[in-house]
Amino acid sequence: MARGDAQDGDARGGAAGFALALPGALEEQWKAISGHVGGLPDEAFAAPSALPGWTTAELVLHTARSALALSAALRGDPAPGLARGSTPGLAGGSAGGSGAESSLARTGGAPLVTAADYLAGTGARAEAIAATARDLAAGQAPEAVRVAFRDAVTGAAADLARLPPDEIADRLVITPGGRMRLGEFLLTRAVEAVVHGLDLGSPPARPALKTVVRLFTSMLAQRAPGHAVELRVPPFSAVQIVEGPRHTRGTPPNVVEVDPAAFVLIATGRLAWGAALADGRIRASGERADLRFLLPLLA
Repeated sequence: MARGDAQDGDARGGAAGFALALPGALEEQWKAISGHVGGLPDEAFAAPSALPGWTTAELVLHTARSALALSAALRGDPAPGLARGSTPGLAGGSAGGSGAESSLARTGGAPLVTAADYLAGTGARAEAIAATARDLAAGQAPEAVRVAFRDAVTGAAADLARLPPDEIADRLVITPGGRMRLGEFLLTRAVEAVVHGLDLGSPPARPALKTVVRLFTSMLAQRAPGHAVELRVPPFSAVQIVEGPRHTRGTPPNVVEVDPAAFVLIATGRLAWGAALADGRIRASGERADLRFLLPLLA
C-alpha cells in the first residue's frame, strides 16, 4: 500500500495530480540555483563540476538551456539555443502563439511522450548534450554565464506565468523529446533543475525536491511493481515495490528509508547504494531490502 504523497500521481507519469504547483516549484528552484551561481567566484566556472567531464560553466549553461527549452516549447520552437557571446534571447513571440499550433499540426497523431519516457531517452543523447554544453561555454566569461542563466530562467518563469492555470497539466507542446503534455514536460524541467542544482552544490528547494522524489518513486514502482518492499523517502513519499507477498499489518518485513536528496542522487547514478548505506543516508532492513538491482533509474 502506497502512502502519503506518493498517491497523488496518475497513469501518465504523475503530472496531473500536482501540475498546478509545478510552475511555482520550478521558479523557486531556479532562483535558488541563480543565487548560488551568482555567488560563485569567477575561477569556479572553468573548474570541474561534481558531474564528471563537465566544467561548472558548461553545467550552468546546460541548465539554462533546459529553461530555454521550456520557453521554446511554449512558443512551438523545438530547437532552442544560446547565442555564443551573448545572453540568451527569448524572441519569437509570446508563449502559446500560432507557432505552437502549427508545430503540433505537423506532428499529427504521434504518441505522447511521458516524463519517464523523456528522461529514459537522455542517456542516448548524452554525448550530443555534452558537446552542446562545451560549445556554449567556450570563451564565455563568468559574468556572461551568470547573466545567461538568470535571463533564461526569468524568461521561462514569465512564459509560464502567462498561461491560464487550466492549461498547465494538459496543454500539448513540442519538446526536444517529442510531443508531450505540458505537465509532463514540466516534470522533466524539475528533474533537470534539482539534479543539476545538486551537481552545482546548490541545495534543492523543498517543493521541487518533493516533485522529483515523487516522480522517481512512481517510476520505481512502475519498474518493479509489487508489495514485498516498502520504500520510504520521508517526508515526501512511500511506496510498496518488488513482486512478493503483500504486507498488511505492523512493521513491514522489508523496509528501505532514504534521505530525499540522497535518493535523487542514487536514482541518477551520482551516489552508490553501498556508500549511502555506509554513511546512513539509506536505512535498510529485511532480506529483500537491497534495491541495487533496480538502480539507477536514469543513467
